[in-house]
Amino acid sequence: MINSGEMQIVASGRAKTYALLASLFSAPPSPELSALIRAGGLVAEGNSGLRAAADALTEAFRRAVSDGLAEAEIVAEQTRLFALPSGVVPHESYYADKNQRVGGHVTAAVKLYYDNAAAQLTGACLELPDHMGVELEFMQFLCDIERQFWNEPDGDGLQRCIDFQNGFLTEHLLCWYRPLCEKILNETSLEIYRALATLTIEFLGAERIFVPMFAQIHSEWRTTCASES
Repeated sequence: MINSGEMQIVASGRAKTYALLASLFSAPPSPELSALIRAGGLVAEGNSGLRAAADALTEAFRRAVSDGLAEAEIVAEQTRLFALPSGVVPHESYYADKNQRVGGHVTAAVKLYYDNAAAQLTGACLELPDHMGVELEFMQFLCDIERQFWNEPDGDGLQRCIDFQNGFLTEHLLCWYRPLCEKILNETSLEIYRALATLTIEFLGAERIFVPMFAQIHSEWRTTCASES
């Protein structure tokens, strides 16, 4: 039996992790976000690798303060990695196109997902739809919607939301996050962004297993409930 209260907590935790990652890929960390990360407890639950990666990001931000790392250095590295053409180019189309062109049919396909889900994304106003920060924000949006559906008697809406998550991960986010993160690990010496790349790898690796499995379990559970009613 699926416990709706527990699933609300899981969806909320996943949404918070997606929001954290989206923020760090989209812009230099604000003082408020930096303080939140230094406080710890970034991942409520998960495998040991995921928890260790979350703790490593916390420690990286704490050491940045204790070592006197200037905010300008963090801003400069975030800009170099994610904003300049010579950086890691955090766009799905760059990794999907053999000629490494940004835009085109991949970006259009990502945008179609957002439109079909009626998603309202702040990052979409600033970046192309296939920017890593925007794709992560879309998953945050879906997890927030899922959390609401667990609290409402709308089985069809919940199933559609879960299917959206599974489809978007399978067709888009999971296809390119690892090459991007490996490129970050190869190109940055700043501990904060190495920890960000590692946490992204661990979290999306866990999502690769959890979301398809849960989509199947929920679908079978709904079918069983319908046949018994």
